[in-house]
Amino acid sequence: MSFKDNFSETDPRLKLFASEAEVFQFTAKLLTEIIKTTVNEQENCNVIVAAGRSITKSLECLLPLSINWQRVNWFLADERCVASDDRQRNDLQIRQILQKTLGNTYGNVKSPRADINLEEAVKEYATRIEQINMFDFCLLGMGDDGHIASLLPGHKALKSTDICCLVNDSPNPPSQRITLSMRALRNTKNRIVVTTSATKKQAVREFRNNPQTPVRMFEPTVIVLDHGASK
Repeated sequence: MSFKDNFSETDPRLKLFASEAEVFQFTAKLLTEIIKTTVNEQENCNVIVAAGRSITKSLECLLPLSINWQRVNWFLADERCVASDDRQRNDLQIRQILQKTLGNTYGNVKSPRADINLEEAVKEYATRIEQINMFDFCLLGMGDDGHIASLLPGHKALKSTDICCLVNDSPNPPSQRITLSMRALRNTKNRIVVTTSATKKQAVREFRNNPQTPVRMFEPTVIVLDHGASK
């Protein structure tokens, strides 16, 4: 199936479930399987993960199992440009969820630094991202407007050839974000989008028929939806 093809109801990349709970459980099982296989085959499992409700609810369903979680590196897909101890930080949200779910051995959360100026933070994070030849999976949610990470529909950052971008005009506060570019997000073996609820219906309808939307440009290998989002 070409990534340029529109998504039909029978597209194998679409995984449709009746409820949000089933979406989150399926996503968690899929991630656990990928992580378990990866840490058995190589030294580390390198993950790109966004924040947001669909992601955190999926991470809450992860099963500890017999996995060496300390070998998992969780890289943030995007980060809000606020102080390191600000409750709006995505990395704080992800750390709290992973610790609650997996305990203190959840691995290593990596994100843009907050103790240097924004331009330096973009370059420094890009340097760390470039050290990974290819990520093992990327898990993203989708906003009501169709954005993924901090890449909004029609935004110039979508076409950036850099690894990281500074976004100064996010419509939701805070307006400044550091985000991985589409180029960086696509450098992943397993590209997963998970989204639920009726508020996403229009955005889902748009990406199924428009190859220029952020989700389609991401070239997902799996999209997990509930009936509320897919109707």
